[in-house]
Amino acid sequence: MTERTLQEMTRHERANIMALVAQALDSVADEADDRGDGQSAANATYLAGALRGCDNAATSEMIRAAELLLEQGITYVACVSERYEKAAPVSNVVAH
Repeated sequence: MTERTLQEMTRHERANIMALVAQALDSVADEADDRGDGQSAANATYLAGALRGCDNAATSEMIRAAELLLEQGITYVACVSERYEKAAPVSNVVAH
């Protein structure tokens, strides 16, 4: 598979990748909520919503905004997932 920028992708391809990252953020939000981490859940939810708002990006400015949101979303998923992997499993977390 050849790497391409969002600008080089079709609208359909851009929408698919943004939806994929938004779904990953939704999963992170669900896990964060299960762990009682309301701030991480809210951050993931808001970032997913912002991504979904850019899914029809057509202008170069909107595509650049979508690129930044994708980068932030992917980084956020990776950071929160890594933090949870190092922490106790959700079944061992004590509810407050």
